[in-house]
Order: sequence, then C-alpha cells, then structure tokens
Amino acid sequence: MPKIDAATVSEHRTRRLELLVSAAEEILAEDGLDALTAGAVARRAGLARNSLYRYFASIDDLVELVVTRGFPQWVEAVETAVAAQSTPQGRITAYVESSLRQAAESTHGWRSSLSRASLSDTARRRVLDMHLQLQAIAHEAFAEIDAEHPELLLTVVQSLVDACTRRIDAGDEPDVVISYAVAATERLLEPATDAVSPRPRIGKTVRPDEPTSMPNDKEM
Repeated sequence: MPKIDAATVSEHRTRRLELLVSAAEEILAEDGLDALTAGAVARRAGLARNSLYRYFASIDDLVELVVTRGFPQWVEAVETAVAAQSTPQGRITAYVESSLRQAAESTHGWRSSLSRASLSDTARRRVLDMHLQLQAIAHEAFAEIDAEHPELLLTVVQSLVDACTRRIDAGDEPDVVISYAVAATERLLEPATDAVSPRPRIGKTVRPDEPTSMPNDKEM
C-alpha cells in the first residue's frame, strides 16, 4: 500500500486533489491556459508527474475543477442566508444579497471567463447544472409568495442578480451594487396597490398653447 499523509486513503486523495487544483489555479492566474501542462502542475504541487492522472482524467478535467472550485460553499452560504428568514419576501431578498455577496468575495468573473474560453460543451453543461442549484433555492422561495405572476417575477429578479453579478465582475463597488439590488428587489416585492382613479375634469381642458382665460368686451 502506498504511503499516505492522512488518516485515511480517502482523506489523502482529497488533500492531493486540492493541492493539484490549487497548483493549477495559480498557473492559470499567473500565466494563462497555455502554461497549464501536467508537468507544470506536478512541479508546482511537488508531486510526480505520473501520479497526476490518478486524480483527474485530463487537463480539461482539471480546468473544470478550477472553475467549479468553491461552488458547494457558495450554495451552502446562500441556503443558510435564505433559511434564516421567516417570510417569503425575506428569503427572496436574502437570496439576492447572499448570491451577490458570494460573487463579490470570490473570483467569479475570472472563473466565468475561464469557463467560456476553456471548457468543453459537456463541462459547460455541468457548470450550468451547478448554477441551477442556486436558482432552485430562489424557486422554493417564490413558490411561497403571493404574487399575481410569480414566475415572471422570479425571471425579473434572477435577471437582476445576473446583471449585478456582471457589474461586480466588471469592477463596480460591490457594496453599492448589492445595496442597489436589494432595494430594487424590495420594490419589486411590494404588494401591488389598486390604481387610483383620476379626478373628473371640470370644464374645458386647456392646452399649453392656449390662454387661460378669454378677454372680455372691455379688454378688446
């Protein structure tokens, strides 16, 4: 049995894989995709080159692991924030705020760019499935809300989250973006009020280019 540096084989493999993903992420961030080779990762991680493929099938698989790194913690953070609220409105607002907070505290923009440029179609679909886990949290909250068009409202709120995530990725101040998104969500969730009927008009409607009164006989 090979020597391991953890209490169990499973823990040993987890540590080694994390070490390799960290090494790959550093290479990608510093030198780009072209520099990511099995030899470079092995040297950075301090492991034998021939041991790498015990942990992933190809370099493409390793890139996918870099792109999705931290996603389970992201989902857990959003779930925790949403579960802490006692009302559907509060849960929806928490979903918006915590999703954007996670985007601000991670390298989301860089990983998204890497995903678009480097992943296969199959890997992109797996990444999309992960994002759908987040949206499922929002779906649960919207299922409880009393709104005339909950699915339409969900689409609008999710579009707001996506747009604000892109603004954070582009370098906008996260706190400003998050505050704006939360305020916008709260306005969207306000119960609709009956439209107030306009007061009946008395007399003739005056156009802007008309005089407000007609001259009398003495003035003519």
